[in-house]
Amino acid sequence: MKNISLLIALLCFQLGFMQQTDPAGIYRGQFQHGNFQSDIEIDLSLVNDQYQIKFNSFSQNAFGIPAGDIKISGETLEFALQSDYYRYDFSLANLGGSRLTGTLKVDDKQYDIQLDKNGRDLSKTIESKDIRFRSQGLLLYGTIYYPVKPNGKAIYLVTSSGGQDRSSSRAEAILFSQKGYISFHIDKRGTGISDGNWQLANIPELCEDDLHAIEFLHQSEKIEYTDIGIKGSSQGGAKVPYLLKKQPQLAFGIVVSCPASTLLESDLNFWRNRNIEAIGIKDVDAAMSMQNTVFQYIAGNISKQSLEEDIEKNSSQNWFNKVWVPELDQVDFDAKLNYSPLPYFKDNTSAMLIIEGTNDGIIPAQSLKTIKKTIGRKGNRKNKFVALKGADHSMMFKGKSDFPYWSSLHPDYMESMLKWIGKL
Repeated sequence: MKNISLLIALLCFQLGFMQQTDPAGIYRGQFQHGNFQSDIEIDLSLVNDQYQIKFNSFSQNAFGIPAGDIKISGETLEFALQSDYYRYDFSLANLGGSRLTGTLKVDDKQYDIQLDKNGRDLSKTIESKDIRFRSQGLLLYGTIYYPVKPNGKAIYLVTSSGGQDRSSSRAEAILFSQKGYISFHIDKRGTGISDGNWQLANIPELCEDDLHAIEFLHQSEKIEYTDIGIKGSSQGGAKVPYLLKKQPQLAFGIVVSCPASTLLESDLNFWRNRNIEAIGIKDVDAAMSMQNTVFQYIAGNISKQSLEEDIEKNSSQNWFNKVWVPELDQVDFDAKLNYSPLPYFKDNTSAMLIIEGTNDGIIPAQSLKTIKKTIGRKGNRKNKFVALKGADHSMMFKGKSDFPYWSSLHPDYMESMLKWIGKL
């Protein structure tokens, strides 16, 4: 009998030891240096006998970023993250214990860091379901997130520009769900695993996909349109007033970083801001005129002959090499460039929150004021217009930081949305 008791005790000890020393799991903490602070989460898992790490940071709008150069030696874990500008080297001790301590090295500088194992994993406080639905003959895929304590309302994240799939809005979808909202986002046509080609589609066609997604959310989750809001950024924000006009029963629309112009004019403004220093104030208008001609051709507004004549006229200018000119016989024409949200803002009576960053170098200056003026006096009395000081086009804070190697969302960005929604 004593031998059996001893054996059981030994097994319990071994099991506890294995659980304690198993390095796989979630490690979370707050990284702080001076006036900079950011949540950090690393998900260490064993896949096919190889350890993998995914890096998450909700304040940086990052989710599922894969780490590289993963090395485990005894109780030490090393890995690296790579951005466009910097490499971030992590060296953490006490692997297998309840707390990792070590350093983060970037730009030849070293900073202390501490992460707790099995800290509250924010992505696990909610449940998710992958779905699919049809729109205009295409099979589109998405994910619905369910909060632990639902408030009976839902938010659809409108698809935006380029080839980004739903992963680009995952962090935000999870954040909304943590606050009690059912959230839903999809792979735009031609991205992720969805059918179709977004490059060949115009804005009304892309908006039709969004409307089908909202209809799917309404039907599958039995949520009234009056309890569903929509939120979009950049091109997604420019689509919000269109969607609200098409489905006026929706509860609200949040519009972030929306140009008060055509998408072509916004792209041209971005080109100007990006090249003005290299070209110089004296020549930038002439160069921008040439770039505008290129964009007009891509938008289908002028002939190839007209563009070639402008190229021949300006090719000897010293600024010409700064102008982007594609292979003219291989151009993918894009009618989306001619779209402007302003006609859909005009006399729009839906409740809208319009947010713009003061450091937005993409959309035309004063877009917020122009949109407010366009909505006019017939606009919803609950409308609110917010300029976030120091926020860029992606709502990242660009003010003075004691840790300039990571960007983080503007501290008032999420709060401004949640407070406004809560008062509707």
